[in-house]
Amino acid sequence: MILKNYIFKNKKILVAQEKERIDWVSLIKPTEEEIKYITSKYFLPRDIIRESSNLNTASHINYITNLKQQQITEILLLCAGEGTFGKNNVTTGYPLLILLVDSTIITVTDIILPFIAPPKKLGEVNNNKEELAIHLISSVYEEFKKQLLKIESEIIEIERNIHKLQTNSAGLDRLAACQKSIVFLESALESNEKTFQYILEHCEKLFLNNAKYKDKQYQLRIQRLQTLKLAKTLTTLISQLSDMFSNIISYQLNIIMKILTELSIIITIPTIIVGLWGVNTKVPFQSSMPGFFIVSIITVIATLTCYIVLKHIKYL
Repeated sequence: MILKNYIFKNKKILVAQEKERIDWVSLIKPTEEEIKYITSKYFLPRDIIRESSNLNTASHINYITNLKQQQITEILLLCAGEGTFGKNNVTTGYPLLILLVDSTIITVTDIILPFIAPPKKLGEVNNNKEELAIHLISSVYEEFKKQLLKIESEIIEIERNIHKLQTNSAGLDRLAACQKSIVFLESALESNEKTFQYILEHCEKLFLNNAKYKDKQYQLRIQRLQTLKLAKTLTTLISQLSDMFSNIISYQLNIIMKILTELSIIITIPTIIVGLWGVNTKVPFQSSMPGFFIVSIITVIATLTCYIVLKHIKYL
């Protein structure tokens, strides 16, 4: 759907004009024609580009050689993005493909990521693909952190209004969406772990070896630790919130059962009296005209007595 060519110029990312060299090719939800054009131009297997639209793919890093005998570094990371799962809008992991081909970097994704489009949000970069690649990897974890903080705010809001959840289906949907989002994001982070560890351990091979990249390496480690800690914290919070909601439901059910039991006990008194006076034998007041009213008064008195006793022992 979107194919953009960019150039590094004066430490900025600019749209490449016709016949200018291309430093960065950005593909967002590419069509078959765009895939065919890119794979033909850079001698790439088409399956590599199509991998970015497979939501069931796993994060990985590979080294391959194209038809021109150029070594290509393929980095596939899962990035947090909003989507739909059933009836709920959830945050899940979407593949971000980064290809380092000679002096060009190619990025392919199936959704519009905020740190890729528009490119001006990337800020200034040096005139090389390595720093852009590191920036993109760093932005992946920044986006995870951003989405997790968004879920955290949602959880706090749900907890603040948890007493309304039992009568509010929208609130229950929000809680379910948060649970699904955390599961998806944790799964994506876990999938990224091995790839990210490899990137950190082989940073010199991937992005050259100098002090500037050492600093970036340290920043990536910190971002990863912060993101993993936040994901773990939110998992605990959502678990506690679910338990709290279950406890509230159980408490409400206990209250309802208690009320029904109380009503059953109170109603049992007039039921017994009416049953005794309804047998087919002679009973008191059977031939008396005011007998009905006498029995009714006895029933009311017995029922009120039962109510007062239960109230006195604080059962009601």
